Amino acid sequence: MTRLALPALAEARRFALIVGLTALGYAFAGWVSLKLASYIADVVAVVWLAAGIGAMASLRFGAAGVVGVLLGSLAVNSLFLPPDGALGLALGAAAGAAIIGYLPRYLLQPFSPSLDFVSSVTKFALVAAPLGCAVSAGVGVFSLHAFGDMPDSLVFRSLWVWWLGDLLGVYLIAPLLLTASRWDLLPTNKGARLEGLVLLLSMMLLTRLMMQYVDLLRPAEVVLFVLLPGVLWAALRFSVTGASLAIFLSALIVLGVGVISFGGLTVATTPRDIFGLQISMVTMALGGLFVSSALTERRYSEMRLDMLANHDPLTGLPNRSYFQDFLTHALARAQREKLQVSLLFIDLDRFKHINDSQGHEVGDQVLRVVANRLDEELRADDFVARLGGDEFAVVLSHPPASRAASRVARKLIKALAESFKLEQRRYAIGASIGISVYPDDGLDANTLLRQADLAMYQAKQRRSGFEYFSDELNTVAQQQLNLETGLRHALERNELVLVYQPKVDLTNGQVVGLEALLRWLPKSGGIIWPDQFVPVAEETGLILPLGRWVIRAACEQWVVWRDTGLNPPPVAVNLSPRQFSDARLIDDIESILSDTGMDVAYLQLEVTESAAMENPMRTFDMLDALRRRGLHVYIDDFGTGHSNLGQLKRMPIDTLKIDKSFVDDVLTDSDGAEIANAIIRLSHALNMRVVAEGVESVEQVAFLKKQGCDEIQGYVVAKPLPPDKVSELFAQRFVF
Repeated sequence: MTRLALPALAEARRFALIVGLTALGYAFAGWVSLKLASYIADVVAVVWLAAGIGAMASLRFGAAGVVGVLLGSLAVNSLFLPPDGALGLALGAAAGAAIIGYLPRYLLQPFSPSLDFVSSVTKFALVAAPLGCAVSAGVGVFSLHAFGDMPDSLVFRSLWVWWLGDLLGVYLIAPLLLTASRWDLLPTNKGARLEGLVLLLSMMLLTRLMMQYVDLLRPAEVVLFVLLPGVLWAALRFSVTGASLAIFLSALIVLGVGVISFGGLTVATTPRDIFGLQISMVTMALGGLFVSSALTERRYSEMRLDMLANHDPLTGLPNRSYFQDFLTHALARAQREKLQVSLLFIDLDRFKHINDSQGHEVGDQVLRVVANRLDEELRADDFVARLGGDEFAVVLSHPPASRAASRVARKLIKALAESFKLEQRRYAIGASIGISVYPDDGLDANTLLRQADLAMYQAKQRRSGFEYFSDELNTVAQQQLNLETGLRHALERNELVLVYQPKVDLTNGQVVGLEALLRWLPKSGGIIWPDQFVPVAEETGLILPLGRWVIRAACEQWVVWRDTGLNPPPVAVNLSPRQFSDARLIDDIESILSDTGMDVAYLQLEVTESAAMENPMRTFDMLDALRRRGLHVYIDDFGTGHSNLGQLKRMPIDTLKIDKSFVDDVLTDSDGAEIANAIIRLSHALNMRVVAEGVESVEQVAFLKKQGCDEIQGYVVAKPLPPDKVSELFAQRFVF
């Protein structure tokens, strides 16, 4: 048997507190209304301020507010009515408040309780409030009539005045209380405060003068000609909260001046004048609310546009444009106040792997995590921005000190290195940070950003976490720029050439393959080696056109050898990691084979172990596609990466190449010899051939031959040779 769930003690206390405070507020506002207003048939108030308390409480607190209205109304009406009549009025007030709260909360969504949108003001002021007040007035009037407290002749007129009195109370009080949460929209500078004070005093003074010295000027006319312009001015200048406050104060002004100057709105005041006063105040309230909500909505739109223009939509951090402006102002301030500015340029490690393997949706979540951690670790006066991709920047202003940003850099690296969980899976990334300092490393924003970027690349290469900029980095950067510029021209000026190093079968001593190696021979003379320009080509993306040139040149040369009657062995070309992940690789190779007439069986591709194992699933697909087209694949530099032997077994690979670092040690280091021997046995166990590269002595050859190595490549056979020289070795038989 299920038990009835009882509300928690805290919830019950909150409910009771809301009920009590609402009842107290309603009763007090009702008492004030009775003191300020005149009556028709002794019961109907011109302005029932308590209705505003009830509307606000119902909108904000739901059932608790409605119960508070019931009790508050019962308390205030019991002062001058018998219990039956007071209960009837209390039920009417509670029903009206319930309608005003229920309609916007449940039937007229979307609705903003702070009334800062025109649609919300419309739903509240033109739908919910009129209906709720009509119910309240109807129940109240007919209750009084039923108990004989109201003659038949006053019922219709009482309905109108009561309805307008309740409605006016809702318009005067509820917006003021509902918009109190948006005090942040009010201007807070000294000029705005002075303007508000002048506006209030002017409204009071003009009202007093006009009612004193203009003959037969009714309070309704004062509202329309003096107070309404003031309310509209407040709406234009001080947002929805300022307009609500101006509406409330205007009502107090006109009622207060009327009481002080003329002894109040007495029984002698005609119903027409009372009705005119109510209508004019309703018009003033509606005008102020609609104008202020329209302007506030426009201000929100401007804020959203500003947010989109100056902030990153993914992380909410300032974007590159905002960062540039902030850094420029920070440098100007630092110059005036003799401060230092440290710029931290942050680049995430391993983010590309997560983005490529898990998809951009997970990558976006990672960037949000990073942004939150950076924001949490920094002080309130520090500045952090997302520059784009996985790059962030932090600006620190501080008194002059040596390496003042080191502590912050270590803290950020530690925070970003902590693993985190997304969708039941844990991820871990790191960060490399480059630091430049004003005024030591530069005097303008662009220079500091460039210097910090250079320092970040240094930190990434050294895996040191963070590095400060130094003049040496500028020299290296200039050299890299010169290499990049020269490399672009090298492709156009035919400064690139291929040389070939033969591979010899240890069983019969014949040349069974060639490795094509790239050389750069500038017109200015000398030679630039691959270890100098290939990293630059990788970083700048030039490796892709460079790689296509190498494949085409190797194929064309092989065809030339074949057409001259020689019997050239297969030729192998090296694929960089960036080439191997290029979606156009296979199409490019097929196009080159078709254009040159190269026999596909004689083209071999060499991929480094680290590139092959970086993304095993993609590697499987790429190798399978290459194998289906008849191409043969070698794993180069084997033993220096992080191979998964289970994955290696399933990959369609033809040959493993033992890295030169192991071959160098086979005669002097037992560990090196064991590693080389293990790679040979592993290759044969996987039905692959094995090639030892970098072989330089006959003793090394003897060791490798004894262990069962299939092929060798190195200076012991020949150095890399130009095409005309290497072709002389095709028919030669080597004896070791």
